[in-house]
Amino acid sequence: MKYNNRIKTLMAMMLIAGSATAQNWPAPLPEAKPGARWWWLGSAVNNADLQWNMEEYARTGIGALEITPIYGVKGNSANELEFLSAPWMNALRFVESEGARNNILIDMNTGTGWPFGGPDVTIEEAAAKLVCVEADATGKELRSGTDISIKDEKEKKFAKLSRLMAYYDGGCTDLTDLATEDGRVIWKKADKKTNYKIIAAYCSRTRQQVKRAAPGGQGYVIDHFDKKAVTNYLARFEKAFADTKTPYPHTFFNDSYEVYQANWTPTLFEEFEKRRGYKLEEHLPELLGKKAEKGNKTLVDYRETLGELLLENFVEQWTAWAHKHGAKTRNQSHGSPANLIDIYSAVDIPEIEGFGLSEFGIKGLRRDTSFTRKNDSDVSMLKYASSAAHINGKPFTSSETFTWLTEHFRTSLSQCKPDLDLMFCCGVNNIYFHGTTYSPKNDQWPGWKFYASIDMSPTNSIWRDAPYFMKYIERCQSFLQFGQPDNDFLVMLPVRDMWAARSGQGEKSLLMMFAIHSMDKKAPEFIKSIIEIDKEGFDCDYISEKYILGTTFTDGMLQTAAGTRYKALIIPGSGNMPDNVKAHINSLKSQGAKIIYGIRPAEMASAAKPEMMKSRYGLKMIRRKNSTGYHYFIANLTPEDINATIPLSVDMKDARWFNPLNGERYKAEFDNNGIKINLRSGESMILQTFDNLIPHNSSCQNTANCQNGCKPRGTVSKAPEDTRTLDGKWNLSFINSAPEVTKTWTLDSVRTWETLDDDNVKETMGTGVYTTKIKMNKQDAAANWMMDLGDVRESARVYINGKFIGCAWSVPFTLECRNAFKAGDNEIKIEVTNLPANRIAAMDRKGIEWRKFNEINIVDIKYKKTKYDQWKPVESGLNSNVTLHKIIDAR
Repeated sequence: MKYNNRIKTLMAMMLIAGSATAQNWPAPLPEAKPGARWWWLGSAVNNADLQWNMEEYARTGIGALEITPIYGVKGNSANELEFLSAPWMNALRFVESEGARNNILIDMNTGTGWPFGGPDVTIEEAAAKLVCVEADATGKELRSGTDISIKDEKEKKFAKLSRLMAYYDGGCTDLTDLATEDGRVIWKKADKKTNYKIIAAYCSRTRQQVKRAAPGGQGYVIDHFDKKAVTNYLARFEKAFADTKTPYPHTFFNDSYEVYQANWTPTLFEEFEKRRGYKLEEHLPELLGKKAEKGNKTLVDYRETLGELLLENFVEQWTAWAHKHGAKTRNQSHGSPANLIDIYSAVDIPEIEGFGLSEFGIKGLRRDTSFTRKNDSDVSMLKYASSAAHINGKPFTSSETFTWLTEHFRTSLSQCKPDLDLMFCCGVNNIYFHGTTYSPKNDQWPGWKFYASIDMSPTNSIWRDAPYFMKYIERCQSFLQFGQPDNDFLVMLPVRDMWAARSGQGEKSLLMMFAIHSMDKKAPEFIKSIIEIDKEGFDCDYISEKYILGTTFTDGMLQTAAGTRYKALIIPGSGNMPDNVKAHINSLKSQGAKIIYGIRPAEMASAAKPEMMKSRYGLKMIRRKNSTGYHYFIANLTPEDINATIPLSVDMKDARWFNPLNGERYKAEFDNNGIKINLRSGESMILQTFDNLIPHNSSCQNTANCQNGCKPRGTVSKAPEDTRTLDGKWNLSFINSAPEVTKTWTLDSVRTWETLDDDNVKETMGTGVYTTKIKMNKQDAAANWMMDLGDVRESARVYINGKFIGCAWSVPFTLECRNAFKAGDNEIKIEVTNLPANRIAAMDRKGIEWRKFNEINIVDIKYKKTKYDQWKPVESGLNSNVTLHKIIDAR
């Protein structure tokens, strides 16, 4: 009941958010603020430091915290709290009260580290695997006895015989009852002249332990396919909450499926026969790859069965349990050996993840090539979670964001934005940073750290300007969370084509785990299909066979059971599907639904109108429908500036631009040829179209800088007569620096400070203040100017004559000056904050020990232990000329 009330409240709030009047930003939901995975090292938390951490998060703009306890800090075991103990639950209750006070939603991992498991998981309920012993024997040998025992003594301890089968030309015989306790089989009725293939199938246990477990969380990983094992696992949590009378959190979380070699469960033979209609044990040679055949039906059926058990016994049971207690579930389904759309669809908030840094070639973006890794999450991967949310009418798609974007201490806010924008364009609207670490306020810098960056925490220098980044996210997500998805096509996920492929030999090839890092090998043709759809200017959502069966043809559109509408269904790959699914698709087709087999641009264009901003100009975007028209999130992730009039695929009478960087709104310029889109490389904007004309706001008639969306955005002039370079002398001093820099410099031109002749300034982490003066006449002072800061390392707050202009934290580093100049002398002050890289490298060179964490401690992007003493100095400060450009036609 509590969960249902939350859903009703949420839907009411979404209606309020979606009913925003023209020209206004939607009222943000609590979920519009970014969240963060909150690493608790050893769960060694205390109320005072929890309070400090949470106040810092709230002040900076984080709106949700997901508690994930992991291993501890060396020498700190006396302060650790056992997971789910009464003291641990007291800490959770305190965090929940602080969350309410600070407007922060509290989530928690249903476990410690990953995957689910712990001390209460018995070996009988631990993750299981198939171990097969094979033997060739004649009938004569079988009559006297054939060895079928497991030779590995450790394996033998855990393995239990499930089936013992004899295969021969024309048939097979179940010999399970003839197995002896000493590991042999004696078959007195065997035909002496027949040669037999004997396969003994044992259910063993992987013995996988919870990875990065916290105190009280160590133990076996559970058998996710076993309903009883999952029930017993959740009972531990239920008891802890009941015994301590602790309120349940807002959401329970599950990380990506990383249960390795778990390809079995004790009841699999029985479940297979019940679901597939034949005995798996009679087809073990095909399953194990001993009989090569194209499109191995047994292998596909086995993988489908395993997927169904994961869905029903783990994901659906876990979600139902959470709902019973008024909580929601947030799940990373990728990695699962199952149809990802079905698994993602079974939770409240599907979550995808980014892993690495995308190379877009954005103009002026710092690359740091040697310290980054390729992002394994492309457009095709990022759309799994949002597709499940869209087809099921779920309001949120979350993301584990910026995992291993760069090396620790080298990640800038500007590097974050492009991959964030790509996620937004793929349907993500509820991001979670990966992550932030609880750290005592007075702990020696750099404090407590988790090994995988990004480090979105108060001890990171980027924290100073992070509030502007957080506000950008909140503004974007306020739009991306209201309205309904408006993608063009449904694309049937060709999971049977994927399941039919075998990646290796023997038991280890039975699993097909749809992990981010290997999708290019498991689904190369599907990836090509999605990329081609995107390049043609269309957008799509994936759908599984299960949800196709609930799709209808309504008012000329395909409509999912949740009410989401699409213009056509695309079936890529072989089209292999069950007869009932095929019959349903044929029925939809007979009613007039558009069904496209393969990727056929002409047929797609006949069913939907492509967005030319994607197909011709390479912009990334997502479109959503609302009660007054449509809205777009558009990102220029190309190396080129785009300035063109581009037709939209939807009809409109009026339109407004919304700038999520600063909250400003502008009237869109459009004519019969389309809408004027002016986006520099790296820029993003929100466009809202309206079905009716918006009345002009007469109160803005004489306002020079209209903030109400009734004036177009000005055009920046690059003409020499409209450009001024700040080429005078600059003073450089420091605030918030560590090590402290007390010296000041007078510079003939701007330069980065690590080049200066001073030991502290070469090592410092903090904020350098560049100050200069410029003289303007009355006419120039009255003009509107844009300041281009050029190459900023890494973010900059700008003041003109003491007036705060804004914070430039992303490419391009530009700010509108907004009538801040006056006739005569004008003081320009630019506060530039750098990265922690030079400080941490200096600490390593001096032998200062700060890596104090158990288990993996701190590793690099290749998971190798490393030190930073060989790092070359990272540029810090202003790295190019600062220029002013007049903005024309802004009034």
